Amino acid sequence: MRNAFIFSVMAILVLSSFNSKNDMTNSYQKPGDTIVTLDTHKWYLTTIYKPDGYTQVLIRKAFISFQTENGKIGGNGSCNSFGGKLTVDGDKLRFGNIFSTKMYCDNVQSIEDDFFRELQKVTRYEIKEKKLLLFNENKLLLEFEV
Repeated sequence: MRNAFIFSVMAILVLSSFNSKNDMTNSYQKPGDTIVTLDTHKWYLTTIYKPDGYTQVLIRKAFISFQTENGKIGGNGSCNSFGGKLTVDGDKLRFGNIFSTKMYCDNVQSIEDDFFRELQKVTRYEIKEKKLLLFNENKLLLEFEV
C-alpha cells in the first residue's frame, strides 16, 4: 500500500514537470529565455484592431514602455512622444492623464490618432510569447512585439 502511494506521488510529479509554459497572463517564459513582463522591453506597435477590421503598422516607430514600479508609461505614437499614469492590478491595466507633444506628421498621423484613441480604452493585458496584447474587456485593441 505504501509503495503504491509513493509511486502515485512520483507519477504526479513527473507528469506535472512536462508543462513548461508559464500560463500567467502577465508574463511568459520558455525554457532558457528570460521572463517577459510589461517592464522588460520597449513594446513596438504592430496592429491596431477596429470594429471594421485592423491596421497593420509597418513602420516601427510607435512604441510603449512601462514603469510599473513608478506607475508611469511613456512612448511614441509614430510622430509625438507621450506619457501618462499607469495602474496595474494582476492582468488589469489602466492608463490615466495621457499627454503628448502636438506635432503633425502627415504620413503617420492616422496611425497615431488610432493608437492614442484605443489606448484610452484599455482595461487589461496579456503577454503571449513576445507579444503584448491590450484589450477592452475581451475585445482586442492593440498588439505589440519586442
